[in-house]
Amino acid sequence: MSARPTQGADTAMAEAAAWKIRLNDAPHDRALQTEFAAWRAQDARNDRAWRRMERVWAATGALADNATHHVRPATPATSSTGRPRIAATRRWPRRVAACAMVAAAACVGAFATPDLMVRLQADYYTKTGETRSVSLPDGSSVTLAGHSAIALHYARQERGVTLLAGEAFFNVVHDSQRGFSVTANNVTARDIGTAFDIRITGPHVTVAVREGIVSVARQSTPALHLTAGQQWTLNSTTGQAQRSAVDPEDVGAWRSGQMVLNGVPLSEAVEMLGRYYPGIIVTRGLERDITPVGGIYDLHHPKEALEALCALHGGRLVSLPAGFVLAEAAPKAP
Repeated sequence: MSARPTQGADTAMAEAAAWKIRLNDAPHDRALQTEFAAWRAQDARNDRAWRRMERVWAATGALADNATHHVRPATPATSSTGRPRIAATRRWPRRVAACAMVAAAACVGAFATPDLMVRLQADYYTKTGETRSVSLPDGSSVTLAGHSAIALHYARQERGVTLLAGEAFFNVVHDSQRGFSVTANNVTARDIGTAFDIRITGPHVTVAVREGIVSVARQSTPALHLTAGQQWTLNSTTGQAQRSAVDPEDVGAWRSGQMVLNGVPLSEAVEMLGRYYPGIIVTRGLERDITPVGGIYDLHHPKEALEALCALHGGRLVSLPAGFVLAEAAPKAP
């Protein structure tokens, strides 16, 4: 998604943004500072990400100051005991400044992000929260989920599509003279007259069949056939693959505004729902959470869906100004 940052660097920048928000919110918390120091020393990429975040913070100090100066002093809210809730009032300017910093960081990094590279390669692209149906030159159709992209490679002998990011549902018109294939990372799915879904989340590529038959293969390994009601998931990092059963009606259900999750790792579930949230999601502690999750979530209310998902698994979704949210994992047991 050359000039493309590594997945590790992307994760480090997201974590650095989360740390900046937390430290800005609790500048005198020694335990938090100790935890932060351990994170920074854990990996050289963490240290580089933090230094970059500090440079962005310094460069946008005027923006942050301006944001806090324009916050109108509100009458302190009172608790049930009649005492003013001073702590929350004092934290507000710091959170505004932190969000100004995160927004500026997003702008500074915009021309080096995977998203820009995807846009440059894509023939069709959707923004966050957008679902788009496209008719292909051969009469086949594709529906793109939020924040997804494809590139077309049509030729005389082959109809090729590359899924560059996100998720797409294909309804293919069979042509015995020209095959139809979709490539996602190192996985190729070939149509044998079908309707199927393919998505990229984290290191995983998943192919699920709603109708017909699909042939899937990775690099030089032998192909296998999937029929309606089957899905196949490959972990691109470990090379492990798994075939499982799925309700055909659930395949591509997101097209009608419902996301059906069944055994999806929590970190990837947050990523999938995040494609429909029209703000910025920063995660903390979820990046490698492989807890399997399930359920049906309403994509018309993505923030509520994210809140429910986090709450069900002991985490929380913290709302911040300007559309930012911080998704935190459940605290570790002592």
